[in-house]
Amino acid sequence: MISQSEQLRHFSPNYLNLIILPTEACNFRCTYCYETFENKKMPRPVVAGIKSLIDRRGEDLDRLDITWFGGEPLLALDVITEISKHALDVAKTEGFAFHSGMTTNGYFLNQDRFLQCVDHKIDFFQISLDGNPDDHNTSRKLASGGGTFDRIWSNLIAMKGTLTEFSVQLRLHYTMQNFISVGQFARRVRDVFGNDQRFRYDFHHVARLGGANDESITIVSEQDQKEIEGHLWDASGLLRPAVQDESYVCYAAKGNSLLIRSTGRLAKCTVALSDSCNDIGWISENGEVCIDQKKYQRWIAPLVEADWENVGCPLPSVMQQVELDGAN
Repeated sequence: MISQSEQLRHFSPNYLNLIILPTEACNFRCTYCYETFENKKMPRPVVAGIKSLIDRRGEDLDRLDITWFGGEPLLALDVITEISKHALDVAKTEGFAFHSGMTTNGYFLNQDRFLQCVDHKIDFFQISLDGNPDDHNTSRKLASGGGTFDRIWSNLIAMKGTLTEFSVQLRLHYTMQNFISVGQFARRVRDVFGNDQRFRYDFHHVARLGGANDESITIVSEQDQKEIEGHLWDASGLLRPAVQDESYVCYAAKGNSLLIRSTGRLAKCTVALSDSCNDIGWISENGEVCIDQKKYQRWIAPLVEADWENVGCPLPSVMQQVELDGAN
């Protein structure tokens, strides 16, 4: 449960959170991925639309957050830097705060690209590793089939070697089959990065998210997750973070958060990309946001209605409402 003031803050017109997919192509073919990679690099009219949206909203904003997602966003670094530079210029003119981060597979994040990102105030990175090199290269492989671990690891080491201010969230994936070896690998992570406060960690189970290989993924119950993750924190020696605040609200439930796909289509959730209930509108070249209000209202309903069971992930309630309505 959250306070009424906190509830209202997630609808404030003075804050805007944009999750932008500069491309939906990817150089990886992770075995559990749910994306289709059909949509490629963001075309010029959509780039112009995002820049115009920032212009339109800039005067009223206290803060703008941009999160880069994909596909693999670094395949379209030119799009990222162009929009980021524009956001920085508008932020300076209008006086609002600007923060930016990226979810990346880390393969292209060499020192040059890393420093380009930081120069454009992209200073948070979420990067996933699937355990030791053999396990990781089996599940997080290139589209060509090649391994990816060594290059990601060397990029992380290079980042650690800089004096730059940044933050990396290392997400360590586990399954029912490999969690023992993930715990052993996590100790290696601790030995290499554990004394650097710019690196943070979490353990996350591989889940069925709608990908072609879902049936091959063993479901991990909530109780098993709790027990396995307790083991992983103990085995790794990593400092366990504080328990997540029960008042957590998913970005998809917030009224001032929007996902912009590479095509210019608008959505709320980064997981349900193939579901029509998550296709809520489009952005025009002049920055006008055109939204299907019925679809949009389904996503924010848990927060509006104080449905605390679903504010942490509104997708189940959205799907339930779609079923009740008989169409989406």
